[in-house]
Amino acid sequence: MQAIHIENVSKVFGEFKAVDNVSFDVRPGCIYGILGPNGAGKTTTIRMINYITIPDQGVITINGVKAGRQTQEIIGYLPEERGLYKKMKVGEQLIYLARLKGMKLNDARASLKFWLERFDAYGWIDKEVSELSKGMQRHLPFQPGQGYPGG
Repeated sequence: MQAIHIENVSKVFGEFKAVDNVSFDVRPGCIYGILGPNGAGKTTTIRMINYITIPDQGVITINGVKAGRQTQEIIGYLPEERGLYKKMKVGEQLIYLARLKGMKLNDARASLKFWLERFDAYGWIDKEVSELSKGMQRHLPFQPGQGYPGG
């Protein structure tokens, strides 16, 4: 079984054909890259794999399951633009993201403390996101509660 299977996938935005009949497989345990010039459909393809955008035609499966809400839970996606609130404090941002994922407030707070301490980043908790470098900002959307024994 392929980790990711993409077969005859296309996506059109108005008159613009962003992805045209793309097919490929990603084997388990392998690292792949999608290369091409601006406008080639790389980001649109990644968004369809992550079920952020739905293909107009074709099939995408992740570990044999058709791409959908269920497969979003097993794929990590780190886009260039992180979608963080620049003036929000790091701790508030992480609590907000955890709550969006369905965590209860107290569990989110406990998980936040656990992970920030584990990553030796507790000093970030009261900093505004805008104060962090882009590299540091990329660490923020981790999912508090994943792997946390009570989260």
